[in-house]
Amino acid sequence: MPPHFVGRDRQLAALQTFYNAPDTHLATLRGRRRVGKSRLLLHSLEPGRSAYHQAAQLTPDSNFGRFREDMHAALHALLPDDLASDLTHATTWRPLLLSLAQAAQHLGRLSIVIDEFPYLTRSDPTLESVLQEVLGRIETLGQPLKLVLCGSSISQMEALLEHSSPLFGRSDLNLTLHPMDYLESAAFTPAWSPAELLHARAVFGGMPRYLSLLDDRSGVGDNYERLVLDPDGALHEETTRLLNAELSEPRVYASILMAVSQGRTKAGEIITAAGLPPSSLQKYLERLEELGLVQRRRSVNATPAAKNLRYRLADPFIASWHRYALPHLSALRVRGSQGAWARFVAPTLDRDPAAAPATFEDVSRAWVARHMDEFWAGEHGEIGTLIQGSGQQAAELDVACALGRGQQRRWLLGECKWQEQPVDHWALRQLQDNAARHLGAAEVERWLLFSRAGFHASLTAAPHLRLVTLDELYAPTAGPAGR
Repeated sequence: MPPHFVGRDRQLAALQTFYNAPDTHLATLRGRRRVGKSRLLLHSLEPGRSAYHQAAQLTPDSNFGRFREDMHAALHALLPDDLASDLTHATTWRPLLLSLAQAAQHLGRLSIVIDEFPYLTRSDPTLESVLQEVLGRIETLGQPLKLVLCGSSISQMEALLEHSSPLFGRSDLNLTLHPMDYLESAAFTPAWSPAELLHARAVFGGMPRYLSLLDDRSGVGDNYERLVLDPDGALHEETTRLLNAELSEPRVYASILMAVSQGRTKAGEIITAAGLPPSSLQKYLERLEELGLVQRRRSVNATPAAKNLRYRLADPFIASWHRYALPHLSALRVRGSQGAWARFVAPTLDRDPAAAPATFEDVSRAWVARHMDEFWAGEHGEIGTLIQGSGQQAAELDVACALGRGQQRRWLLGECKWQEQPVDHWALRQLQDNAARHLGAAEVERWLLFSRAGFHASLTAAPHLRLVTLDELYAPTAGPAGR
C-alpha cells in the first residue's frame, strides 16, 4: 500500500485553480462511493485556510450543530475572538455562512468542503436557497470564500446544477470522479509485474478504496482470496452493500448484473435471463449506467439509429464478484477461501473473453488514447471497437478509431492478443481480413498489434505497423492522467 496520495493529477490541478482564482466561489464534485472523493478533497485542501465537514443522515438541527462544531474546531484558533464567537453563536445557516465569509476575508482565502452534501438538503430543503443568497452576497463583496459540495448520489448532485435549482448557474467548477485509469491503479502495487497488474485490473478494477487494501508483497490471487472470496474479507459484501445503498430495487438490479456477467449482452437476452418486462429494462439499465456499473457498447462506425447495441459490466470488480464469488458462496462459507483462487478464478481468468482478455483490450485502447499524438495530429473520433452486425461472420476489431472526416477519413485499427505464445503474421492477417469485412477498401493509417507474450522474430514493425508489448503498456508516460 503506497504511503502517499496516488494519481488524480488533473482533478487536483482543477481544484487548485478553483481555490486560487479570485472570483470563484462554488464547486461540485460527484462520483460513486469508494471512488476516492473524500481523499481527493482532503488532499487538496490548504492547511490553515480550509475546513472539512462530513454530513450525515440526521435531523436538521443535528446536521446544523455538527457543521457549526466542525467549522469552529477547524478555525477558532486562526481567527480573532469576535469572528470565532460569531461562528460559535450562529443559530441558523445564513449567519453561520456569512461568518465564514468574514473569516475568509480575514484569512485571505477560506475553502470549505461539505462532503455528502445531499444529506443536508434532504433534511433541510431551504439550504440551497440560503446558499444562493449567501453566494450572491460574497460575490458582490468580493469575499474569498470557496465552497465545495460533494456527493455520492450522482442524480442528486446533478440536480443541484439544473435550471430548477436555486444554485443553477452558480457553480464555477463541476467535477465527476471516475475509477482510476490503469496506470494510476498500477501505482498502488508497484512490486507487481505487468501481467500481475493486468490480472489485478481484471478482478479489482480501478476503485481507490479497493486498491488501497492490496498488498503487493503477495500475489493477486492471495489478495483476492483475502479480500473478496473470504466470507469475512473486507470486500466480500461490497457488491451487496453498493446495490443496497444506491438502488431502490437491489434484487432487480442484481438480476440484471448477473445476466450480463453470464454473457447476455443484448437487451432481449437480458430481459429473458432476468425475468423482466421488456418495457422496464431501459430505466434499470440507465440507472446502472449512471452508477458506472453497466456500459453500452456500439460499433464506432454505427449510426445513432443502429440497433446493434450491446451491454457489458463496466466495473471489473463487480464483474469478477458475479463471475467468481457469487456462484460459489455456499462453498466459500463451508470450505473457506484458501485455494479458492485456484479452484474458481485461475482456470478461466485468462481464457474467458470477458475477463482478462477484455481488460487487456480496455488497457490497449486507453494506451492508444494516451499516445494518439504518435499516430495522428488532427481530428479523430472515439477510440472504441468495430462490432459486426447480427448474422455476420465474426469480424470484431478490438481497437478502432476514425481519423479525419469525410472523404479524407482514415482508420487506426488494432488487434489484442492475450495469449501465452508470441504473436506472428497470422494476427496481422486476421486484423486486415476483419478490417476488409467491415470497411472494404478504406484507408488505414496504422495497424496496431498488442501482445501479452511479445512477437515472433519474423514479425517486425513496418512503416504502417506498430507492435506494442504488455511491458510497454505499463511503461511510465507523460500522457494525460485520469479521467
